[in-house]
Amino acid sequence: MMRTTTLYEAAGPRARARQRVFSVLSALAVVGLLAAIGVRLESTGQFDAEKWAIFWHWGTAKFLFDGLLATLEAAACSALGAFVLALPLALGRLSAHRGIRTLAGAYVELFRAVPLLLLILFMVIELPALGFDLPALGFLVVAMALHHGALTAEVVRAGILSLPRGQREAALALGMRPWQAMLHVVLPQALRNMLPALISSLLAIVQDTSLGYVIPYDELLHRSQDVSSYAPESLLQAAFVVTMGYGVVSALLLYVKRWVVRRQSRTVRSSGRAPDVHAATAETSGECVSLGGAPKA
Repeated sequence: MMRTTTLYEAAGPRARARQRVFSVLSALAVVGLLAAIGVRLESTGQFDAEKWAIFWHWGTAKFLFDGLLATLEAAACSALGAFVLALPLALGRLSAHRGIRTLAGAYVELFRAVPLLLLILFMVIELPALGFDLPALGFLVVAMALHHGALTAEVVRAGILSLPRGQREAALALGMRPWQAMLHVVLPQALRNMLPALISSLLAIVQDTSLGYVIPYDELLHRSQDVSSYAPESLLQAAFVVTMGYGVVSALLLYVKRWVVRRQSRTVRSSGRAPDVHAATAETSGECVSLGGAPKA
């Protein structure tokens, strides 16, 4: 039986054959481009052993690895700050009070519109003038948390809105207060559904830590610049090593994301039906009693 969606019909045999042909041609074009780039690099001597020798020294490897750890530290702190900021912003945008919705919406639109690089530079220039003398990591984390908090707030809001309204209504029918329904019924399911999107947000945060070189913060990109200034003939090689470092971290996060998506798909297939709203609400109502007291009748 052919599967369809509300937006388009599934491809037929001829369309699938054309897609396979286009995929093969695209792959061949990419391979040919990479081969041409490799030939060009070989002709200019970029694969010569002396240009890579500096990266085989233990001191250089440790220097770059410490930069990678600094990158992960900045990403972890920024991700934590962004999520802590995103949750109240998302709830504020869904609030029944117009003033709260307006303030939360203004914050999200403002910090989504401001380029992150300009925000980092603003923090470095203005915060010391106001008496906030932070280390380079602090400036980077504050700027990234403000920017990515606004982006992640939209992810959280979309996850909450993706749930059927019956989830919250069933919780309220059992006597939960609105905040209890949101905390014990809506948010746990929304966070589980939006987990792949949150991992994508974390990936974007890891990649944006490279902007810390303007502070300068001693992350991976900044340390590679130090290496290339010590060995100017290895500039392209340093860029390649940094790209591989970010690539490994990105590949690990993408693998985790795909694993989460596969596990969620298996859970949905094994259940064979949509979750029972009343059962899910009744299951969490016990937590509501223990954490928030007895529900109102």
